[in-house]
Amino acid sequence: MDKTRRSLLAALGAAPFASMAQAQSTESWPNRATTIVVGFPAGQTTDVVARAFADELSRNLGQPFIIDNKPGAGSMLAVNTVTRAKADGYTLLWGGSGNLGIAPYLYKNAGYDPTKDLDAITMGGVAPMLLTVRADSKFTTLQDLLAATKTENIDYGSGGAGVTNHLGMELLKLMTGAKLMHIPYKGSVPAMNDLMGGQIQCMFDSIPSSSAQIRSGRLRALAVSSLKRLPNFPDIPAVSEVVPDYECVAWTALVGPAGTPANAKQILSKQLLAAMQRDSLRSRLEALGNYVDPTMTIGRTAEWISSEGAKFKKIIQAANITL
Repeated sequence: MDKTRRSLLAALGAAPFASMAQAQSTESWPNRATTIVVGFPAGQTTDVVARAFADELSRNLGQPFIIDNKPGAGSMLAVNTVTRAKADGYTLLWGGSGNLGIAPYLYKNAGYDPTKDLDAITMGGVAPMLLTVRADSKFTTLQDLLAATKTENIDYGSGGAGVTNHLGMELLKLMTGAKLMHIPYKGSVPAMNDLMGGQIQCMFDSIPSSSAQIRSGRLRALAVSSLKRLPNFPDIPAVSEVVPDYECVAWTALVGPAGTPANAKQILSKQLLAAMQRDSLRSRLEALGNYVDPTMTIGRTAEWISSEGAKFKKIIQAANITL
């Protein structure tokens, strides 16, 4: 038997064992630590949500799920780290509206396509925004504000060009034809301070920061940016009650590199959706303004990421936002 033939037979004989070893490794997932990359610093809301779910996974699957914070490049550094990682289920990304929905269309060279380079696993929840004005504002409803834009110069603030509370107002303009002037700030805190000081007339912002000022009597909420009213804010109408189909929320999602094993994704999805049904975790997340939906399967999460990307792309193009 010549050397070439012996090598070929040896390779063919080893192939079934290699396939079996690979299958066993996949079937036993997870059998070691899994890294979840987060594109924000520790303590930021996305990080806190990711850690809450990572704790659930570690406890229920018997292996550590470790958060690796990689802020930088508008949170795109974390995404590119994961898209280049081995698709074995042991490197994942806790991403969100900023780096999965907005950045690919806001920056010319994001370096990835969320619908092609990443596999959806499960939504981590949505974070609606509250549209607020000063407590002594003459605007008591969203209808009042929209009507005033026809005859008055109304300024609104945001945490910066291209962030969710900027795009939320631009979507409102796009859907209603309202004329509102954007005043970008370096973060939502200075914008909120100027709103309370009367330098701007309105803004969208997260529920935790807005609700604190509403309770203090300094701000009034006109509407919430979710599709429906929130159970813990039943008296605040949804924008969609005035502008049908309006919805603009921040959100997070767990994703993996394209080609992540199906069984790993299914195990993760099942565990996370079960965790969302526990009152203790749900209440903890709602305190952060994050609302979970235990029906967000792998397929629905993929659809959400795709449709949200298309929506943000449309807003960015219509408003001619460039960075």
